[in-house]
Amino acid sequence: MYDGLPIFDADGHVIEPTTLWWDFIDPDFRSALEPDAARLGETYGRLMPRVEGRPTFQGSAMMTEYLRSDSVDDMQRERFGSIAEQGFSPAGLIDAIDAEGIDLAAVYPSFGLHVPYCRDLSPPLAVALARAYNRWIGEYAREAGPRVVPIGLAPLHDPAGIEAEIRRSVREDGVRGFMIRPNPIGGRPLHHPGNERVFAALQELDVAAIIHEGRGANVTYTGEDRFDTWYASRAASHPMEAMMAFAGLAVDGYFDRLPRLRVAFLESGTGWLPYWLDRLDEHHEMWAAGERPDLQHPPSVYFERQCAISGETDDRFVGDVVRFAGAQRVMWASDFPHMECHWPDSLRLFMEKTELDRDALRSVLWETPCRIYGLDPAELPKTAEGS
Repeated sequence: MYDGLPIFDADGHVIEPTTLWWDFIDPDFRSALEPDAARLGETYGRLMPRVEGRPTFQGSAMMTEYLRSDSVDDMQRERFGSIAEQGFSPAGLIDAIDAEGIDLAAVYPSFGLHVPYCRDLSPPLAVALARAYNRWIGEYAREAGPRVVPIGLAPLHDPAGIEAEIRRSVREDGVRGFMIRPNPIGGRPLHHPGNERVFAALQELDVAAIIHEGRGANVTYTGEDRFDTWYASRAASHPMEAMMAFAGLAVDGYFDRLPRLRVAFLESGTGWLPYWLDRLDEHHEMWAAGERPDLQHPPSVYFERQCAISGETDDRFVGDVVRFAGAQRVMWASDFPHMECHWPDSLRLFMEKTELDRDALRSVLWETPCRIYGLDPAELPKTAEGS
């Protein structure tokens, strides 16, 4: 707890071990993996290997050189101390959230953000890579205990195959949501009709669809054809991919057909939301009757009914978005232990500058993520402070 409030970090991250892909993938697919050591060095060349001869990392020249150097390891040891020395183990993660005053943390991958989503992967291999990660995160969360909420991976190369993996992983790995990248796969946008079976399965299983971009993957992304810097391409891809993902799901009727589906948009900032919903509603009023006459509601209604968005510690628009959309549509996220996080002061800094009142904070910091991840707030573990 923090100042008597229970805290749910809606988007933290793990750091995977370098052996994950080889140890957890089905043996028949192991030969498709090859460390990309020449480009990325020994550590990151195994965390983001070549698959079927293709690189899974497609960052800028600057970021590629940064990974190949010792700078990342040096930064992690300097910033995270014993937690980094423990290899970001389950026990280390509990130490990290204890230092912040966090009760629960939903955890996402770092390098799994990229590998199973690589463009041009054969569909069976994409599913096998997702299954490898999902098995590993299930074990990791069981070792960490009930304060860690595992999130699985769901690349869309093979919708039928990943639907089966989602069902297996919910049953066997205990995941409470699946990360779906917003990027097109094989020319198919997120809202392609062939993908609807995946979202229908998530609704049936009562687990969340999490839209989470991650610059660096070898995928099709907004700005790819315009920018050669990490600076510009990452600034564009995270919010703009989220914006197009929501527009596609709303305008193509996913929320009408799947009215109990819960969708969250993470690591994209919150500031785009009021502008985008207002613009989409305006266009709905002008053109829906001619082009989408079956839509039951304007897009803002779907967001209010089924969606949420996360803001991090230094997001200056969280208060504005809470006033626009309601605290029940906004969550707080630490982004631990990535470069942008402010650990161990992420929560303290957010609380010091927030304009939100106590009721809104309770929603943003606890009730909204509980609802999105389908968890009963009354049954969840909390740290002793303030309880």
